[in-house]
Amino acid sequence: MTRWPALLLMATACHANAAPLSFDLPRLDGDGRLNLGQLPGQPVVLNFWASNCLPCIQELPIFNAHAASQPGLTFIGIAIDTRAAAQAFLRQHPASYPQALASPALLPIFGNQIKGLPYTVILTSQHQICTRRLGAIDAAWLAKAVAACARP
Repeated sequence: MTRWPALLLMATACHANAAPLSFDLPRLDGDGRLNLGQLPGQPVVLNFWASNCLPCIQELPIFNAHAASQPGLTFIGIAIDTRAAAQAFLRQHPASYPQALASPALLPIFGNQIKGLPYTVILTSQHQICTRRLGAIDAAWLAKAVAACARP
């Protein structure tokens, strides 16, 4: 029996009065930048990963499938890596959703004080943390977390 409901509720309502979170990061999968401010009123799934992270490789197909089945939900991958290593990773393991590059300093802003990977955060439409998970996700956790957090 899994104990994910406790993890799902871990951050829920924790940031109810917090300011919306934001970032402005260089894209890995093209030119330009990814900015949360360009997605007003949209819930967002953030997946922090690195090229040397085996669980990151294992969960990528789950994110790709979920992103394809939920066109109204924004998914963003954020590599905590070097540009060269992250781009090489994406050539071997393509992602179907936008990818950005960041330093480990971004992780604590999104609730990951120990800076472990993989790390997934689901933001409400007000860009506040609804839930988060350190470690690999599975399809069941992602589906339930999205259903709980991505409500209008």
